[in-house]
Amino acid sequence: DELTVHPQHGPAFMAHAVLSFNEQLERIGEVVVVIAIGMLLWAVDWSLVSWWFVAAMLLVVRPVSVWLGLRGSTASRSQQRLISWFGIRGIGSLYYLAYALNHGVEGNIAATLVAATLSVVVVSIVVHGVSVTPLMKLYETRRTRKPRAS
Repeated sequence: DELTVHPQHGPAFMAHAVLSFNEQLERIGEVVVVIAIGMLLWAVDWSLVSWWFVAAMLLVVRPVSVWLGLRGSTASRSQQRLISWFGIRGIGSLYYLAYALNHGVEGNIAATLVAATLSVVVVSIVVHGVSVTPLMKLYETRRTRKPRAS
């Protein structure tokens, strides 16, 4: 293709190709992590899970932290609510858990951290996975109904 070797368009074409490839790798990585979490669930001591903690993390801590992070942004209120509900995409909590476990946290504290982290991640995957389609449809419906300010 002529665009790929064109001195002006070639770098942009290559950047787009690399970004698309990175997105695909990220999605594959997410699937692998979700499968790995599913395989680890048998080892979780569910009696250590404080379900009020899971609810607090998903219904208070994450939405409030995202809302605070979005203060002053140009996102609309409905966009801020969606972002606050779904949070930041990623599995950072698993990295922090692995770091803690690899740096000396052990015994009952380690078991409690594993139970708490995996319970929040699993509930988040289920609840946010189930709610994403209806909430995004509702958002799109409302967005297309409202006249845009110029």
